[in-house]
Amino acid sequence: MTEPLPSTSTPILVVDDDPDIREALRDILDDAGYSVVLAFHGQMALEMLATMGRPCLVLLDWMMPVMDGAQFLHLLRENPLYDTVKVILCTASGRDVPPGAQGLLRKPFELEELLAVVAESCA
Repeated sequence: MTEPLPSTSTPILVVDDDPDIREALRDILDDAGYSVVLAFHGQMALEMLATMGRPCLVLLDWMMPVMDGAQFLHLLRENPLYDTVKVILCTASGRDVPPGAQGLLRKPFELEELLAVVAESCA
């Protein structure tokens, strides 16, 4: 018996400058039944938010060109439309969860760990 697919059409915003990681996350989350929007850096993510509406979750890389994760997270939390959106930091760095984020996935992370975080955030 297979598990039912999620019943949410609210998108997940993936913000990462690595094209392989973006595509892998999109494929995994698409296969799991989630809607996914991709951004290459924080500035693009802010622009995407203006057209996509409120996501159920942001999976955020920390080190990116143009606008890094710290700058994006700061600006996201200043906007009352998005100040409570759940943000999970996805990074290979040894840093802890920054203020404004709700969790951390260390790259490389396990598929089950990713799907558990997403399921909890987008239930």
